Amino acid sequence: MRGSDNLISIYIDGASRGNPGLSGIGVVIMKNNSKIKEIAQFVGRQTNNRAEYLALKKALEVAIEIDDEIMVFSDSRLVVQQRNKQYKIRNKDLKILSREISNLECRYKVINYKYIPRQENKSADLLANRAIEEMLNICNSGLPSIGSDDDSELT
Repeated sequence: MRGSDNLISIYIDGASRGNPGLSGIGVVIMKNNSKIKEIAQFVGRQTNNRAEYLALKKALEVAIEIDDEIMVFSDSRLVVQQRNKQYKIRNKDLKILSREISNLECRYKVINYKYIPRQENKSADLLANRAIEEMLNICNSGLPSIGSDDDSELT
């Protein structure tokens, strides 16, 4: 078994504009201090905790293709302490998502969770917020105009 310094490092974050609100997830996968993959994805209207869990789920789905020994870093104490079995999961929606994550965890030989302060998770946070911003920009830009101004049937 490799030492923890050689584990793939995965930084995750979920962001919500409101709680619940428009949400995005960010995932940064690092190997030997180099970024090897980034994910920014809009995940609809979610609570902040659900967005954090969706970020973890996406990370676990993607990282298995890279390595089966990982270290997950999150600025969500709730997620880290629940995954480390220090806190119980009481929310019904999170329990369902947690079961899906537990099934994904079974695919890994080594998986560790560590809480980090928000300032150490800036890359994942930026990605999560970028996903929301990109969706807002799409929604605010509207649909492209088709036809001309004189296509009215009224004469």
